[in-house]
Amino acid sequence: MKRIAAIILAAGYSRRYGKENKLLANLQGKPVLSHIVDKIALAPLSQRLVVVKPTDSEVASLCDPSAFDIVENKDAANGMGTSIAAGVRNLKRADGVMVVLGDMPFITEHTYLTIIDAFHNNPTKTIFAPSCDGRLGHPVIFRRSHFDQLKALSDDTGAKRILAVNKITFFSLPVSDPGVVSDIDAPL
Repeated sequence: MKRIAAIILAAGYSRRYGKENKLLANLQGKPVLSHIVDKIALAPLSQRLVVVKPTDSEVASLCDPSAFDIVENKDAANGMGTSIAAGVRNLKRADGVMVVLGDMPFITEHTYLTIIDAFHNNPTKTIFAPSCDGRLGHPVIFRRSHFDQLKALSDDTGAKRILAVNKITFFSLPVSDPGVVSDIDAPL
């Protein structure tokens, strides 16, 4: 079986959210990020990384150090692409990487497992993402063949360009989970 790692992107500045760090906001009795960390901890993954801003000990403290590697992104102010790149540079022997956004706590455990299964069952495809009601969502899994492109990301557009130029090897998996297109951008 191929090894899949996960990178949780938690180095954002919550600019649209307000003064509070949205990843620390209370959602159903625990921080937003904890909902994601708890689900990723249970998924069959070879490695789990959380990318944070330098010295962001409060966000890092939400992750069990025996299950998650913390990666500090010194370029976090330059956007999501830099966090993806920092995470991929810290992978150990992975055949694929699942990029998980830290502000999408409503994705179900079943969806994470479904997208991982799609990766294992479709060897000719290189990028995998769920879609709900015709809208492309998250998480996105990339095969190793895209790691160099991911390491080169340097701005806030994330991996959109990689998706745009790889339509032939892209696998969109329809799911009935609205969490794949629901992020948190306003105070709860």
